Amino acid sequence: MIEYKEITIKSDKKYFYTNGLVSFINKEIRLSIGKYGEDEYVSVIKYIIDYIVTESPSISEDQTIAYYSWVLQFKSENESYYDLYEVEFDGEGFHKGCDLSISIIKSQSELCFQYGVVPQFPSFSQSIVISKGVYEGKDIEAIRYESPQDMCGWWLITDDYDNNIQSLMTVHYYHVAFKRPDILKYLAVPFGYRFLMENGEVKITKDEEGE
Repeated sequence: MIEYKEITIKSDKKYFYTNGLVSFINKEIRLSIGKYGEDEYVSVIKYIIDYIVTESPSISEDQTIAYYSWVLQFKSENESYYDLYEVEFDGEGFHKGCDLSISIIKSQSELCFQYGVVPQFPSFSQSIVISKGVYEGKDIEAIRYESPQDMCGWWLITDDYDNNIQSLMTVHYYHVAFKRPDILKYLAVPFGYRFLMENGEVKITKDEEGE
């Protein structure tokens, strides 16, 4: 049993669940246990508690919430709890639990730690600039510029780019996340960095030109 911001987090063999959020959202939160350890699931629950206690939102059935660079959903399968679901890898619906979310955030965080930088997670509400060839799975040259809040800052270019800036497309980040899961772990690298994907290998460097 864990106490966090006056909310109790408990667990059994199937779920982690809260005690104390009912006064905020009329129900408690329940999270299905998968393949990860206690710390990972507790971190998710704490993230949700922070959101609810700080923002005092009105939660309803099927409402979504950003979890760093992925998305969770509140599902009311029980009169006492909202179960946490997560969006599928390809964006086609939601499934119970959050193992995919944990996996993505862990891979992004670990990569940033490897390079000694603090992750800057893009969100599904933000936009991203891409050229032709990104959705088709081609090798990418990417650079992340400091940008307004509605933009994640990434510009993704392939060999299909014709050097005509008018041909670039501004799309929602989630379209790229669903179409290119192979680059997800690189997309939390902060402003001022770039990566080059070439022949199955990826090289990350600081953008010297932007300094």
